[in-house]
Amino acid sequence: MPEPTARRATVITSLNLKGGVGNTHACWLIAGVCQEQNRKCLVLDLDKQGNISTSLLPNFDGSVGTDAFFNPAIEPDLSTLVRKTAFSCLDVIPGSFALEHFNLTDPAQWKSSGLVLSLVDPLREASAFYDYIVLDCPADISLITYAALCASDFLLVPLEAAQWGALGTQHVLKTYEHVRTQYNANLQLLGFVVSRFKRMRKYQTTYLKQLREHFGADAFETFIPDLSTFEQAVTDRIPVNLHSPRSHASHVAREFFAEIERRAERLRTVRDVRSVSRVRQPVGTVA
Repeated sequence: MPEPTARRATVITSLNLKGGVGNTHACWLIAGVCQEQNRKCLVLDLDKQGNISTSLLPNFDGSVGTDAFFNPAIEPDLSTLVRKTAFSCLDVIPGSFALEHFNLTDPAQWKSSGLVLSLVDPLREASAFYDYIVLDCPADISLITYAALCASDFLLVPLEAAQWGALGTQHVLKTYEHVRTQYNANLQLLGFVVSRFKRMRKYQTTYLKQLREHFGADAFETFIPDLSTFEQAVTDRIPVNLHSPRSHASHVAREFFAEIERRAERLRTVRDVRSVSRVRQPVGTVA
């Protein structure tokens, strides 16, 4: 584990019910900018495909990783689960196909087990050592995604500027509200970010405008274009800011990260003001 940080980590879950819309790429970009800015970042790969794990750990052998948090037979130890990467500020707890056993979509299968809170204590412990913790989730609503939201500060929803771009977000928002009500009142919606955007396709420009109108202030100003530089950096397993630091793709990654920080700070302020308002009691008069 790295040395403790001055401030508790910002914990972000990236989630959409549609695959291929940039969930993993959003986590990859956040991690890459953290490395560039000397911020400590822990990536939790909760997707059985383990894509971000193989990018950060080319020689990962599929041994125990995030699945340990959901296995009642294992007492997870962060110090053994956290893996160092080739990048000084980036650590990862890898995912593998072993997660499939715990990817339960019927709440009746896990609601009474307490497994939904499996990540709360481990991430509370880890938050003392990192600036950011990002959770890459599978594209479904399951025990794993519920557990991620229960342990997170913020929910980030990547989507595409296409006719079906907003499909699935309604279910994500229902899950978000349920988690806020039942498990994690501090969870906040960071926003919706359009990914894989193709500026030359007129229909995508139209849908981008419509999505921003639909989501209003919850829509990110930054959008992530579909650039070959991003793809090449992923292929080479090097964050784009290190791979091509002067590229437009790197500029986009930095802008995306900067907007995350602005939004997170604003939402924290709103939450803190509301918390103070709730604890204040009106001054009564004595009869």
